[in-house]
Amino acid sequence: METTNIFDFAWNYRIVNTKSKNGGEDWYCIQEVTYYDGKPDGYGDPCLGSEDMNTFGDVWHMMQAAVKLPPLQEEDFPPSDYPLGE
Repeated sequence: METTNIFDFAWNYRIVNTKSKNGGEDWYCIQEVTYYDGKPDGYGDPCLGSEDMNTFGDVWHMMQAAVKLPPLQEEDFPPSDYPLGE
């Protein structure tokens, strides 16, 4: 069985083109990417994304604006039978 030294683990945020999540079409997302031995090993969900790198800049600017606003709380939204996106 192959094992990996925990100290060879790292992570960061990267833009990943996740075509499989968009019917084979480009879908650029900010993902949390994990690395072992300096090589990409996996990435997580959910993500924020766009169809192309030109409009990805718009997404990035909207994210920058969002961090300047106070966070919303679950109580700020109307009651629902299920969370958005399920």
